[in-house]
Amino acid sequence: MEILVLESCVYKNYPVLFVDDEEMALLTYRNLFKGEMVIYTASDGEAALKIIQEHPEIVVLVTDQRMPRMNGLELLTHVVQKRPEMINILVTAYSDIALIIDAINKGNLYRYVMKPYNAKMLRQEIVQGIERYHLLRERDRLYADHIEWLRKAARMQRLTEMGTLTAGLVHNINNSLVAVNTFLKMIPQKREAQQSTATLSSPGRDTHDHDFWSQFYSVALGEIGRIQEMVKHILYSVKLPEKEVNNLLNLQETDINALLSETILLVENEARKKRVLIKKEYDKKIEKCLIDSVKIRQVFMNLLLNAIYATSDGTILAKTIFDGADHLKVIIKDTGTGIPKENICKLFSPFFSTKEGHGVGLGLTMSREFIEIHRGSIEISSEMEKGTTITISLPFDPEKNERRCHTEDRRQQGREGRL
Repeated sequence: MEILVLESCVYKNYPVLFVDDEEMALLTYRNLFKGEMVIYTASDGEAALKIIQEHPEIVVLVTDQRMPRMNGLELLTHVVQKRPEMINILVTAYSDIALIIDAINKGNLYRYVMKPYNAKMLRQEIVQGIERYHLLRERDRLYADHIEWLRKAARMQRLTEMGTLTAGLVHNINNSLVAVNTFLKMIPQKREAQQSTATLSSPGRDTHDHDFWSQFYSVALGEIGRIQEMVKHILYSVKLPEKEVNNLLNLQETDINALLSETILLVENEARKKRVLIKKEYDKKIEKCLIDSVKIRQVFMNLLLNAIYATSDGTILAKTIFDGADHLKVIIKDTGTGIPKENICKLFSPFFSTKEGHGVGLGLTMSREFIEIHRGSIEISSEMEKGTTITISLPFDPEKNERRCHTEDRRQQGREGRL
């Protein structure tokens, strides 16, 4: 281990204050360290406090214990309140252990020196005190630099995420606006054509182009709705600072089995259209848990609709499991087409979708966000032509569960074909 030793000339950058009520003692201090260090002296505690206030560059205080009005321990008690980083050395002729312990506890004592002191030993204590101060200051500087670097890295990561989201949002909005723009540009031409047809046709004849209005009008409305959905969901796809997480959740005691059943009831009509049977398998040992039911219902809705979309003439299993005293699991398993291995790691990326033009690719992104602010986790495994299994783990009480660190887990799971 390398020990830092400052050059002797550097000691002048760290002034020392000597406090003693005897003028001869102060003169001795000046003569001992003259030319090697910047020296300040004070004959009592009040004068010492004034000098410390006027000269914040002073880093070492060497004070005698026995002084009138304010003794050394009382002086150190005042100093530690205003300058806790200062190196304090107490010079005393009393070998009172209780006094020394009191000085350590109340005065942030670095060293104590017994009278009569050895000049060489006193110098060594002061030098070591300066070097300690220097090391602590360097540590604080490096720590501050590290914190600033982490803040910059977090800002850069957030800007990167925002850039990705913005690029995807712009791309999808532009695609939707093409259809709307085409429809709007065709309206004047269609109107002129219909007016001309009306002039030539017999009175009372319906000249409206029903195919045009029914097809393009519905497409335009659909694309506008798509834009509105993207704008609504984009707010949830961007992570919020930790301090805002609690404000996002409206935690209430909820029966997770009942909530899942209610959500299944909402999507059963879509399942019937695809000839999909939804099976329920609930663990009755699960008691009520603290969740934001609105957000978790949205998660269940997203996952069930995705499973229905991927499945035809098959089944979907909705299962709950009591996973110990602190957690429960919800499993959505379908017998659908499955997901290619290379797409598994992309599923939670904003605007990535396997629905070939249907949807905005934010459902899973939003679902993971809702689960993680509950301090839970979500995993996906899939096998082509056999189906996909999604496993959600939720704590019974998010406020008592430490936030999980997902970043490295996601990387590892991505390498294993899971998220």
